[in-house]
Amino acid sequence: KTVYLVNTGFAGAKEFMGEVETWFKKHRPDIKTVLVDKKTSMFTDDPELWAEIKKNGDAAVLGVGG
Repeated sequence: KTVYLVNTGFAGAKEFMGEVETWFKKHRPDIKTVLVDKKTSMFTDDPELWAEIKKNGDAAVLGVGG
């Protein structure tokens, strides 16, 4: 399985997604993670990214931080 970890651009999201990736590597090494940054702002659509995730991923986690 492949899980996309999406940094939405919200303050702290990049660090949070890094922590989630570390968790997966430690607890679920059988799951491939792909850490990506959303190219557009957190408030706008990113159709190219959603198409990539739909084509290559099994799940996605969108990160916010704070």
